[in-house]
Amino acid sequence: MIKTRKLLSLIAGLVLSMTASAHHGANSNPDLYLAENLIELDGEVSGVLWRNPHPRLMMTVVGEDGEEAEWELEFSGSVNGWARQGVNAEFFQIGDGVKAAGVVSRRDPTSIGLLHLLLPSGEEMVSGNRELRWSDEQFATTGRRTLSSEEIAAAEAAADGIFRVWGQRTSGRPHPEEYAELLTEHGYELAAQYYGPTDNPELECRTGIPTHMFDPTPMEITDGGDSIHIQTLEYNVERVVYLTDDRPEPTSSNVGYSVGRWDGDTLIVETTHIDWPYFDPYGTPQSDQMSYVETFRVADDDSRLDYTIVATDPVMFAEPVRLARAWRWQPGTEMYEFDCVAEWEGSE
Repeated sequence: MIKTRKLLSLIAGLVLSMTASAHHGANSNPDLYLAENLIELDGEVSGVLWRNPHPRLMMTVVGEDGEEAEWELEFSGSVNGWARQGVNAEFFQIGDGVKAAGVVSRRDPTSIGLLHLLLPSGEEMVSGNRELRWSDEQFATTGRRTLSSEEIAAAEAAADGIFRVWGQRTSGRPHPEEYAELLTEHGYELAAQYYGPTDNPELECRTGIPTHMFDPTPMEITDGGDSIHIQTLEYNVERVVYLTDDRPEPTSSNVGYSVGRWDGDTLIVETTHIDWPYFDPYGTPQSDQMSYVETFRVADDDSRLDYTIVATDPVMFAEPVRLARAWRWQPGTEMYEFDCVAEWEGSE
């Protein structure tokens, strides 16, 4: 009983820690930001880095002592998400006078997760459903572009079974509470050592299998004849699934080595040779002995792509992990270049 209580306590701690560590959480995420420490800044835009995973501004602030300080303002959301709202790099100009409020990053004491931004126009950008802080007028986005009937018809005509651009998932990312109890003792030890603000590879624009398969962005599957190509928009990850014996020798990589076969209209993919340390974006470990069996099948009503993955890792998991998700069929969904940069490189 004591061992059971200790195990449950460890699982609860891992779940809370790992769930908070995901890079794509809110800008008030307490594991990445000092969420209780909201500060206000008043100054001028000195640089624009409009790239993924999150666009950023640089801001020059003059202190009471007359000394200048440079601050980084990190937006939530992706470049592509902001583009759909009518905001791009040209929206901000060097020298713009702005006010900002946000929470200080645990990784960089001169960077904040931006929650409020007062624009030169007097409009205020806010993150999430927060109340306006300085203005009576909230910045109005243009909203998502409405596809024409011709664009939708063209996308429907081009779709061929699983081969199309699939929209976002129908449900959220898998979370550690779904499989943390299956970790071996060694798996628990490694998971407990994970610290999101410094260890999360997505902060350096890196990802691997199976994390990228559950990213909240579109996915394109294309027919290459003797192979199938699976591209996920976030970080522009592309996998090759070989269908014939005429294929290269296996090599280890962040997406592994995948061999596929058809069972009726279901694609079955087996993946080995995985050189990626994490099972998810929350720090759950996986070893080089991990292997996957995935299935892809279009729903009978053509509304979604049903996906399952069975992960087997005798080092990190006491038994296989089974997960199921689906992607929506949204005709006209497009793929974009993710264009990710990890560190500030100056304005362009």
